[in-house]
Amino acid sequence: MSLIVRIWIALIGVIAATLGVLSILSILQHDAILSQLIRQRLAVTVEATARPFRSVVDLGLPVSMMRNKLALLERARASDAAISDVVLFNPTGTVVEQSGSGKVERVAQEVIDVQAKDVAGRWGFETDRNLISGTSILGEDGVVVGGILAVYPKSELDARSASVAQQIVVGAIGLFVLFTGIAYLMVRARVDAVGGGLRRLEGTLAAFGGTSTETLAAAGRHKGRVLPEQITLALAKLQEQLDDATEKYRQALQALGSEEVDASAHASTGPRETVLVGVPERAATRSFARRLTPAIAVLTLGSALALGYLVYLSISDSFRPEIARRTQLIGSIATADIQRSVEAGVPVDGLVGAAEYFSHLLTDFPEISYFAVLTDRPVIEVGQAQVSGGADRTVFPILVDGVRIGELVTETNLDYIAAQFRDVVLDLGVVVLVILLFAFELMVVMMSRSVTGPLDRLQHLAELQAAGDFSKRLVATGRNVVERLGNLLSERAERLNVLAAAAVRRSAAGVDRSHAVAPEPGFRLSGCRPALMRFCSLTDVRLPLFLFAMADELPLSFFSLYARAQANPFTSLGVGVVIGLPLAAYLGAALLGAPLARPFGQRIGYRRLFIAAALATFFAKLGLYLAGNIVEVIVCHGVNGLAFALASLACQDYALDMLPKEARSRSISLFRATLFSGVFAATALGGILADRLGQRPVFAVCAILSVVSALLIWRMLPVGGSTPNAEQSSEAEDKLSFNILAPMRSPIFAAVALGSVIPLAIVDHVFISYLLALQMDALGASISEIARVMMFFFLALILGGYAEGRLPAKLAAPTPLLTACSIIAGLSLLIAGLFPSTWSTAAASIGAGFALGLAGGPQTALVMDAAEGPLAHLGTSAVLGTIRVIERGGAITGLLVIGSMTDTAGYSGAVGTIGMTALAGAGLFVILRLAGSEAAISGRSG
Repeated sequence: MSLIVRIWIALIGVIAATLGVLSILSILQHDAILSQLIRQRLAVTVEATARPFRSVVDLGLPVSMMRNKLALLERARASDAAISDVVLFNPTGTVVEQSGSGKVERVAQEVIDVQAKDVAGRWGFETDRNLISGTSILGEDGVVVGGILAVYPKSELDARSASVAQQIVVGAIGLFVLFTGIAYLMVRARVDAVGGGLRRLEGTLAAFGGTSTETLAAAGRHKGRVLPEQITLALAKLQEQLDDATEKYRQALQALGSEEVDASAHASTGPRETVLVGVPERAATRSFARRLTPAIAVLTLGSALALGYLVYLSISDSFRPEIARRTQLIGSIATADIQRSVEAGVPVDGLVGAAEYFSHLLTDFPEISYFAVLTDRPVIEVGQAQVSGGADRTVFPILVDGVRIGELVTETNLDYIAAQFRDVVLDLGVVVLVILLFAFELMVVMMSRSVTGPLDRLQHLAELQAAGDFSKRLVATGRNVVERLGNLLSERAERLNVLAAAAVRRSAAGVDRSHAVAPEPGFRLSGCRPALMRFCSLTDVRLPLFLFAMADELPLSFFSLYARAQANPFTSLGVGVVIGLPLAAYLGAALLGAPLARPFGQRIGYRRLFIAAALATFFAKLGLYLAGNIVEVIVCHGVNGLAFALASLACQDYALDMLPKEARSRSISLFRATLFSGVFAATALGGILADRLGQRPVFAVCAILSVVSALLIWRMLPVGGSTPNAEQSSEAEDKLSFNILAPMRSPIFAAVALGSVIPLAIVDHVFISYLLALQMDALGASISEIARVMMFFFLALILGGYAEGRLPAKLAAPTPLLTACSIIAGLSLLIAGLFPSTWSTAAASIGAGFALGLAGGPQTALVMDAAEGPLAHLGTSAVLGTIRVIERGGAITGLLVIGSMTDTAGYSGAVGTIGMTALAGAGLFVILRLAGSEAAISGRSG
């Protein structure tokens, strides 16, 4: 299989995954929004039906005293032929009256639960078969005295969903065919740009086809040919190494004797040693990556955007009739009310209270911007008519004895319609962004497996043999010229080791065969079978880490709401504290698991450790899916925190231990970027899934993702082998200290820990992970809106970290920068607490994220200054371990304290308190830094 075809197949996989996942998520998103729109239309009918019952309640009578209650319910049911039932029930759930044929004595318990949680009086939900929309009837004291609900079968929703799904799938298939064809042309053009280098490798392989001295001499003469201009420097370097390896092989043959030997017959039958080799990216692989990455980005982004546009058109066509039906229904209800008054003898000009009635309609139903009652002139006008036109105007006749005496005019609210489609575009944008992040990680893996990995392995083996080391070989593959060259070099190593073994057998008895046999100085042979090299890279863990981070963080946008809804046996504790207990358990378990990750990884292997942690996450997420009370949620979330710490640190330690020292810094940067990308994608996607599937099924999705990540680790990480070439971290030899107060003797450490780390940890873990969802839910935001705000937090966090590394020296000084970070975070949260709204909360999230991103670098710099300076006697691991304990301990303490405040100060007050804590931390940090500086000056003066 040619290299072009392999790259093309890899791209086909990326495009197929991009279009497939985007199609599924788009269909789910369409169904979620359409379900909401239908329930909102039902709410129009339910709200109109509830008005007469509220009038009876205002007189101090129960809802059952309404004489014509059945007629009112029947009229509501007749307003839409698809409505199967309209039910009036009392606060205990007992049915007072219903219009449907199937009589029941009580409504489902789910109705009572949903009604009890809704403070606005309007509520709705979806079951397997029906859409339910209801409204509560409240007494003068605000207590629920009854409710009305409408039942709407999901057949219409399912039919529209099937139609939209068909359009999306057909569009996805067409785009897949189109973009795979474009991909082949683009790959061929990009690879042909270095085609001379590949043809040179093909020529080298042809020259290597024999093993005689004449063939080897021909290969040696091939070295002197002039390289064509189009061959990149990277491939030219690889060619030189292959030629040098050939020269060394010829010299070894001459030294050992070039007689024909059957390698398979004389090779040792004992077990072959396996060695793990970590290699950084080579010039050749970077050359291919630079040439192919733009094409891959264009194909992935282009296919995603093209399908996104088709999805938007399909969803728009599906939504517009529904919105039109809603406005038509509102106008029909208003016209019917006016018609009854006119038929009762009230003249159109004398409709008392009509303006107030229409004003209430405009407030209750924002999809209408204008009501007017007209005869030969405007009698009543409420709202603002569109001057420039463009709004859909609907006219409803007002009749008396069949004679038209006037008309009711309505206009749709264009801003409301635009807002509905803006939400669609935002959600689709989020989905496309998530898909692109996933596609990027998938692309990295597939390119590594198809192109960069084989090139790296070939170049490493060529370097070894060019230096005279024939003691190792590659795994046999042979699917393209690069891999066939690797096979040929491996066969050379096998042949030379067989010849060396034969030479040993001919030598005097007593020779120790366990030592390397060298035909002359500068050569290295194993003396038996060449060791099999298994290559390690960060690519081995990138995609599993990305998916595992998604599995961990998908519920973040609604987890506090999920915990609040659980049965609470801790009746003596405040609700705010109980909601925070699962997160406290998560943080505490992660803190305990962090020091165990490295010892366990070195003992059982990072591969087994990750798989064990992923399976623990599977059972934890499954437990959260099945949880029936807050105790089960606390236990399962604690296991989840322990598993996440072990799995993420297993991936990090794998990168540290398996890769060369010079590649560590870049690998850790890529590791963090991958981790944050997974968290970012999960936060954005989790809210959309929860809005469509419900909260519990999201935990099932998390469980599936954790198993998928475990399977990828099992497939991609090497098994066994001797210690890799990477040097072990010296920090592994440090002993952890459990004396938390010992590092506090350093003024630098104390200032950072107390003035920056703890306050910003409270901002991160308490405001973002705990309070943000509760605050926005109280402001009326949906889960998908909460998810978008959290997404902006992580985006600001990433941008803040990026900006921190590019600040000029004057602005990057750790002390003023950390002070500024705490002030930015504190002011953002304080403003959100004083002026609570969706926009202020979103701004606080962005400000906090940017501040936390900026603070990461200076915090680490100051802690490391303390660890390498006044705290050097404790060891770096002890200092870093202490700061982690302080960070998590401060977050847990802050979580419990702030949680207890929410019951009295409310969510806005708690947000403001966190802001003041960050500002106080900034002041404390400055004071301690100044005190430390003065103490240092006094010490030097003394």
